[in-house]
Amino acid sequence: MTDGSAESHWRRTLWAMVSVQFIISSAFSIIPPVIPLLLPVLGVRAPAAVRAWAGMVIGVTPLAAALMSPWWGRLADRMDRRLIILIACGAASACTASMSLVTHPWQLLALRFGMGLFGGHVAAGMAMVSTATPAARLGWALGWVAAAQLAGTLLGPLIGGSIADAFASYRAPFVCAGVAALLVGAAIAMVPSQASLAPRITPTAPTGHLPALLRRYRELGTLVMVLLLAQCAIMSPQPIISLHVRELVGERPDLATLAGLAFSIVALSGLLASPLLGTLSDFMGARRVLLIGVVAAALCTLTQPFAPTYGWFVAERFLGGLFLAGIIPTVNTLIGKSVAGADRGQTYGLAAGATFFGAFLGPVVGGLLGAQLGLGSVFFLSGGVLLINAVWIAIRLAPAPVPLRDL
Repeated sequence: MTDGSAESHWRRTLWAMVSVQFIISSAFSIIPPVIPLLLPVLGVRAPAAVRAWAGMVIGVTPLAAALMSPWWGRLADRMDRRLIILIACGAASACTASMSLVTHPWQLLALRFGMGLFGGHVAAGMAMVSTATPAARLGWALGWVAAAQLAGTLLGPLIGGSIADAFASYRAPFVCAGVAALLVGAAIAMVPSQASLAPRITPTAPTGHLPALLRRYRELGTLVMVLLLAQCAIMSPQPIISLHVRELVGERPDLATLAGLAFSIVALSGLLASPLLGTLSDFMGARRVLLIGVVAAALCTLTQPFAPTYGWFVAERFLGGLFLAGIIPTVNTLIGKSVAGADRGQTYGLAAGATFFGAFLGPVVGGLLGAQLGLGSVFFLSGGVLLINAVWIAIRLAPAPVPLRDL
């Protein structure tokens, strides 16, 4: 392969995977602002029951994905990773489109769980990019993939809310998400096959032995826990954002759009801040940037229940997103730089599992806490988890380990 064709190969792989991660993550997250508004249509009318059901329905998809991600990661080291992504696209399309037909919350819960079982796109996409990208550009490339995944997760609610208002139907976002997940398969056609790489991928330890992997890479467990706590904090307000927005603005025809904007403003500000955070990491070190970002995001989150108006609430979420959205891309880049290529599929499967498990715990606990103690308590939960994460980073991450200096 000539230098020109190699350059074209990894760049095409990167941008195709950025597109895939964004669109599938959006399909996974397009409905959270709609769920609390749809549940009364399905017969769940008591406010406490709506909050509890919303937490379960939102959280069950990442729970299923967390259970299956290590398996998908091991599979990504053994077969064409494009096939794994195509399976994820097909499952997301079928399950999401079927959600538009549900008549009972249990049906919605079951379909969301089924979609999560096929969430192998994260580990496969990360492994594809890390295999194809030159070592000198690895951190930059993985940062883009992680940012696309996070942006899809956080921008999906804005898209879903806008679709619901545009069609005057809380079921319309499910159909649109199903179609988008199906069409994303076209991006896979841009990616060169990696089947020829399979013979060269020889794990350095028996696959399936996650304890051996954690022993080999000493800081991997710490970084995985950072991911879990960060995602838990990001996702815990999801079941109650729409309800909090309704308290601030009242019943109005654009309620779903306003709720979606309150969800997604975190992603918009995070995308603006990501390049700056990457530059700061080069000069200050990733550990210090992580600490500053987590503490600042915690403070911004703790003030949100006191916002007197909708505009003030959105502004506080925007400010928090400047610090919050850089956490997961930074940690994923650290993992990519510290793990050998032969172990990246399994490693990113573990990291994706932790991220998905945090995305499960956050909404479920947030929904139950909001049902019992009120909506404001969920923001205190999110801010408290971020502060715990800051303590964990300060204690467990060494000030200047080799992978951090390499950033």
